Amino acid sequence: MYEERAARRRADEEELRAPVARMRAQSARIAGEPVIVMIQPETVSWANTDGTSRVRDTVETSMQSCGARKFTLPPSFEAGTAPGWEAYLSPSTGEMRISLPGGLALYEGTMPTTPDWPRDVAAAGSAVLITGPMATLADFEPLIDIGRVLWLRIPFEIRAWRTTAPKQSPRSAVGRSAPCLPGRA
Repeated sequence: MYEERAARRRADEEELRAPVARMRAQSARIAGEPVIVMIQPETVSWANTDGTSRVRDTVETSMQSCGARKFTLPPSFEAGTAPGWEAYLSPSTGEMRISLPGGLALYEGTMPTTPDWPRDVAAAGSAVLITGPMATLADFEPLIDIGRVLWLRIPFEIRAWRTTAPKQSPRSAVGRSAPCLPGRA
């Protein structure tokens, strides 16, 4: 019984880590706001054991569960910061981490910026996170037209890269402590 639960936990952790490795971050400025556009060349789905779809896009579902809004033209980013998120960028290395409520990493990697982008984010204390199933930035506008681009304002710090482990393991982040993860059946 213990081995079966341990195996399922390892499988769950692998599923939850998958989106981190399949995204790239691009800093930009849209409508005067510093934004992070997450390039997601591969959509990560979650299927039931019978093959039916449980979640068509785990990133999209997580963002919607956290209150993300559809990106519209012209953009309006009028919203407070989403509670429980953490994000930081080291301007000297370009290393960045974005964590969902509960501590699970949505993204760990690098993001190039212009010199003024970190200053503006530090002054505001937040940035706008933009996601969608875009393989390249060229996909951005067509995906806006069909309602697949989402945005969420998240708290954001400019500081040195933290090499310590997240507050919680991915397993402990699932469920009540991580409301932005797709639900379990």
